[in-house]
Amino acid sequence: MARRPLSHFIALWNRHVLLYSEVFSVALQGLSESASISGDEDAISEILCLILNRVCFNFGKSRNQELQTPYWEAPIQPVTGDELRGGKIKKRPDFTCKCINPWADSHEKYEISFHVECKLLGYPTSATWILNENYVKNGIKRFDSKIHEYGKRADSGMMIGYIISMTPEEIESEVNVYQKKHASEYTQIKFLFDTITLFKTRQDIKRKNVMPARFKLTHFWVDLRNCYKNLAQQYRK
Repeated sequence: MARRPLSHFIALWNRHVLLYSEVFSVALQGLSESASISGDEDAISEILCLILNRVCFNFGKSRNQELQTPYWEAPIQPVTGDELRGGKIKKRPDFTCKCINPWADSHEKYEISFHVECKLLGYPTSATWILNENYVKNGIKRFDSKIHEYGKRADSGMMIGYIISMTPEEIESEVNVYQKKHASEYTQIKFLFDTITLFKTRQDIKRKNVMPARFKLTHFWVDLRNCYKNLAQQYRK
């Protein structure tokens, strides 16, 4: 009997992840059809907010269910004394999709968040800002960082890559090179690239610094090369 609530929540969580994966898939497809996009990942994510709101509204109406729009730039709320940081929290995942656990046996497990982090992908924008390396160092690794703690108390999360230059195949190769350099224990990222604008894959990670240790990271890469407008000349190595 003690294990029954856990199995109920696992089913609920899996539906939560599946639903928001579908929401982001539809929203990212819509983003790729934009007339013009510019700026950094924050500027693009702000545009994505509008599309996510519309997608959640349409999903809610067509499926007759309440669907919360993902929170943009929401801080990770402390739920224990050990998580207090003395004031305003600066580390924030790009999007947060909250799931309430009605079977929780403690307040720490009552609210579990599905975190989404977004990064640009393509050629470097300066000699020191290497987009494809940043995807690993300041993206993937934040899901096992004591400082950021993205995906804490959850067994899955999501990375979104905004492709603004280079081919997806070239980016995949570079990202794996940087991952081998900065996170050699992680498995390679491998896409099929069997669609035109939106690519999806999953990576299983064994975490050391954030619990639970077994973690599933979904990667969505969306091709924005046809609508992205560079406001400055991109740096080439």
